[in-house]
Amino acid sequence: MLDRLIADSERAGYWTLQAQIIADNHASRALHGKCGFREVGRRERYGHIDDVWRDVILLERRSLRAGGPGLPTRICDSA
Repeated sequence: MLDRLIADSERAGYWTLQAQIIADNHASRALHGKCGFREVGRRERYGHIDDVWRDVILLERRSLRAGGPGLPTRICDSA
């Protein structure tokens, strides 16, 4: 489903996709990473689940296809 979202967004000309994921959700963070998202920030105690405040990780994916000339095309490798 995420691959389809990325493909559709690029066809529509979107340059950046953003996601916010609860920090403890390691499976979702790994999935987004495999799809080209990178972590760009953290919001502390931002998500409230089961009476507990949780940190939220901010992620983004920048397209190499959409966006037009002059926009950054650098791929960040956080390995």
